[in-house]
Amino acid sequence: MPRPAEPFTVAAVEFNPALFDFDGNLTRALEVIREAAEHGAKLIVLPEAALSGYIYRDFEQFLPYMDAVPGRATDAIAAVTAEHGCYVAIGIAEIDQATGIAYNTGALIGPAGYIGKYRKNGLNPSDVLWFAPGNTGYPVFETELGRICMIICFDDTYWEPARIPAIKGADLIAYICSSDRVLDDHGIAKINHSTIAAVQQLSAWNGLAMVCADRNNAETNPTTGVTVVYGGSASIWQADGERVAHAPATDANTTSSNPGTIIYAELDPARFENDQRATLARRRPELYHDLTFHRSPTDTAATRESHDVALAALQYRLVADDVDGNLARATELVDQVIADGVEPGLLVLPAFSLHGVPVDANAAASQAEAAVGRTAQTASEFAVRTGRHVVASHVERDGDALYHRVVLMAPDGTAVGAYRQTHLDPAFADWATPGDDLPVFDTAIGRIGLLACEDARFPEASGILCVRRADLIAIPTSWDGSYGGVLHDSIGLFEDGYPANTMCLWYAIAKTAQAYTVVANAVDGGRQGSSGVFTVNPVDSDEPPIVGSTDAAEIVATKVRTHGAPSWWMNQQRLVIGRRADLTVPLALPVESEAFRTWRDAPGYDISAWAAYRQ
Repeated sequence: MPRPAEPFTVAAVEFNPALFDFDGNLTRALEVIREAAEHGAKLIVLPEAALSGYIYRDFEQFLPYMDAVPGRATDAIAAVTAEHGCYVAIGIAEIDQATGIAYNTGALIGPAGYIGKYRKNGLNPSDVLWFAPGNTGYPVFETELGRICMIICFDDTYWEPARIPAIKGADLIAYICSSDRVLDDHGIAKINHSTIAAVQQLSAWNGLAMVCADRNNAETNPTTGVTVVYGGSASIWQADGERVAHAPATDANTTSSNPGTIIYAELDPARFENDQRATLARRRPELYHDLTFHRSPTDTAATRESHDVALAALQYRLVADDVDGNLARATELVDQVIADGVEPGLLVLPAFSLHGVPVDANAAASQAEAAVGRTAQTASEFAVRTGRHVVASHVERDGDALYHRVVLMAPDGTAVGAYRQTHLDPAFADWATPGDDLPVFDTAIGRIGLLACEDARFPEASGILCVRRADLIAIPTSWDGSYGGVLHDSIGLFEDGYPANTMCLWYAIAKTAQAYTVVANAVDGGRQGSSGVFTVNPVDSDEPPIVGSTDAAEIVATKVRTHGAPSWWMNQQRLVIGRRADLTVPLALPVESEAFRTWRDAPGYDISAWAAYRQ
């Protein structure tokens, strides 16, 4: 089915259902769907569990307010979508009539009626009380508005629920959410998680448009006394990453009767093809096999102990071929680090730390060093002086081949390991050979993974480091602002707002890998600075955002305890346990293989290409 030729209107609905009132909720949902359709919306997205409410005591109490999919609700909605020629994505607490098993489901209904469903895979601590894990995979549905996938709330803790549909050809995400916070005994919202605040990565990593719906009221179950408050912050995103509509956050508003709201925007299908989507062709499936491994609940590779570490990114001006000047600028910052105290930690320098970014293949050849050359020796000296592990990078010559090499040095000056950039920047492609592994290194401060530059555009890269159980990720980079973009946080849902120049992909790496991520970038010469220490808990104030300026030489630093706090809503152990490794096989399939083509081209999510069993 061809994509639409002209922009079309979409609507994200902050709809607030009532507990114990399926019929009333359906009536009101039909009214708001009709209102949005009469305002010209061609895709209308409603929240998770939109017809039942959410915080029930147990499965038995929830069951009377569940529905089949397709069922009563989809039939009633289909009458409206047929009348107005529109599509609706809505969250329904589904009871499977054949099995009696319940699922947290998103249903898609169009002008011709019910189209299909997605059953949530990323189950949160409440979901697991009522719902089975999804068994629909990550389906993509052909429509006249483009190819639509659905993602539900806590799914956004993971990067796979958007990445896999993107590889299958999706254009547009309908993000269905009820992002809640539990209130304590004093009526204060405990800041434990807020998924609607952190959805940008789903669009930004994949080049997909996105319509995100949430609730904006409070919900109290009188039989348990539990109250939750929903965050609001519905949003709409163009496929190239621009946020074009955004509702305010409710920020601990405890009013159960809050009126819902509808936000509208036009999506431009001309933006469905964009620079980030084009990176899908540069993926390296041959490197991604670990993503298919079930590494839970016991993983002998995981670090057993937390470590108190000082993390720092050095941000300074890099001038091409001015090795002595670059070294002097780096040393000045290292001296400041030492003045603040020698202590265990990690120190990261920008990409091409001494010789600067090669301007072309000839420059790269002239700047190239041996594996143990001036950059490695300098990093070793810095490590000894600071008492920290130090990461730097350079052009490496190995025989006739050139690589972008990242080195990791221990505080005693010895080499821990090295990494060759696997996902090359296009500017490096005419001289660099890509690496063939994404290693993680055991150290005295935990397991350290290394990336470089445009590796950050590929969530598979940091995903591998996560399942290989990196506690820390170091990224020397040379970012000029041409990809990724700034983080659009939801004011009121973060305990501390992020600086306006926070780079969204670096933030997303730390969040979805649950590994503290240190990114060092240069300034001047087109580089955009914004170096940072990106923490694993992007919501709570226990770990305030640490991001440098866009143009000043500085040290961007903080101290953390690896693995985070046990009370936080997520950590790497829980993340790895919750992954649906069984559904990630397409990430590792060669794109020219019959198995990949069969999966990509089949409607829905056909796993028979790799899962069929014949006796």
